Amino acid sequence: WDSGLGLESQPNKGDNGVHASASPLEGLAERMNWMGRKLEEDDAFGKLLLEAGIPAEVIQAWSVDPRVTLPGTGGDGSLFDALEDMDVGPCLEKCVAIHDASK
Repeated sequence: WDSGLGLESQPNKGDNGVHASASPLEGLAERMNWMGRKLEEDDAFGKLLLEAGIPAEVIQAWSVDPRVTLPGTGGDGSLFDALEDMDVGPCLEKCVAIHDASK
């Protein structure tokens, strides 16, 4: 860290150069926000959501972690929390179920 990288201190758990998203959807939101990625053109998970029938405007609204109806619970909650620690397949399935529950 002190070998010419210009860092003020040694990286630690809270101040570092690594970020891992909590779910594929949260990662999509971060790529769209931080990197200017286009949902339809540049992102594999975004394309999967669109192909699954979730409209672009819904995906865009989901990028800010709204409260959504959670299927099978009778309640609502944070979208990002509902999808946390999921791999692509299960996350996609749950996104479709959440979208269907909102119709």
